[in-house]
Amino acid sequence: MKRRIFSAKTLFLLIVLLFFMGIYFVFFGLPWKSVSFKKQFEVYLEDKYQIDFKMKKMSFDFMHLIYSSHAYPVNDPTLIFYVGQDMQTNEFHDLYQYVIEKRNSGRK
Repeated sequence: MKRRIFSAKTLFLLIVLLFFMGIYFVFFGLPWKSVSFKKQFEVYLEDKYQIDFKMKKMSFDFMHLIYSSHAYPVNDPTLIFYVGQDMQTNEFHDLYQYVIEKRNSGRK
């Protein structure tokens, strides 16, 4: 007599769980990749500007398969700017210089 490893109910629940996990990964990206990019963005900014930055929550754009976030310098938490991947090249870019210039010129 052959023993089943999974019952029909368990197999069904496993398939449903895998389906919903797949949907989650499509729309929100892989959790470990998000953590990895958050650290990479922070290192990129600190190497480029030689000051410490804090990252906010990561976002995943499922249409372009890129990650992005908002960051701010540790010494000025009001200066929030965008940092993320370029859609075409996947290289990192940020708007820190733009926000600094915008603040210095008095624009909102």
